[in-house]
Amino acid sequence: MSKKITWYEIYQDFQRRFPRLSKDAARYQPNGYLSILVYFRDGTQLIYDYMEQRGRLITA
Repeated sequence: MSKKITWYEIYQDFQRRFPRLSKDAARYQPNGYLSILVYFRDGTQLIYDYMEQRGRLITA
């Protein structure tokens, strides 16, 4: 049986891979299968995909 991955663990992985961006992160929320939507203080949003371990910026 595989280990269950929590949203917080996905956010921690985002923090490890993008340390500079994570300092400006205000909050995050689940966004589909193994991905989170990260909100930044300046209004920018980023979708972090845990499977591909990549981020995609979304402009407001």
